[in-house]
Amino acid sequence: MGKCDVMDAWSALQWAVRDQKADWAFAANDDWRMLAPGGSVTAAMMRIGELNTRVDGGGRVQGSELDPDAERIWMAVLMLMAEWDAGELHHDIGAGLSIHMQRSMMRLSRMARINPVRDAVSYARVGNMPGWYRSRDGWPRRDVEESRLHYVLVWDVLHLLYTRLAASTSMGIVIEMPTIPRLPWQGRKKDIDDCA
Repeated sequence: MGKCDVMDAWSALQWAVRDQKADWAFAANDDWRMLAPGGSVTAAMMRIGELNTRVDGGGRVQGSELDPDAERIWMAVLMLMAEWDAGELHHDIGAGLSIHMQRSMMRLSRMARINPVRDAVSYARVGNMPGWYRSRDGWPRRDVEESRLHYVLVWDVLHLLYTRLAASTSMGIVIEMPTIPRLPWQGRKKDIDDCA
């Protein structure tokens, strides 16, 4: 998948981790905020700008040459990871769902040690959203509900990624809402059969 002028959040995340390998560029560094080694040249220059310093030409900054948009997408993912770990995303996850479903999602994420931000990256790397079960296929009700809650957790992370990136004025591409449905099992029968 190549870079387009307009991408939905799901395609943009896939492009950043599959094509640009932005996560690997930062993985060489224990702390993603460090300038070098690891990270990328764009991140190093952005960090220098944050510190209100100047480049003196004293040497080459090491790192991968990433597309600046892939860099910003990955930095937004890292910010979401930090917010999830700090417990700051719980009020954003499950918005618009019943209180019972929101509580079940949070309980599932705690008990199963699910990190939906990491899961979104993992699923983007392979190119598929998490699967969800149908009760008519013989799955127990609890497994069906948990698989659907996990799907919504990952979709909500994509929506949060969209809101973070859409607010950015420095992106070279336009980020749109995820085009995949949030609750595909509530769609028409043909749509459900295609998604399952």
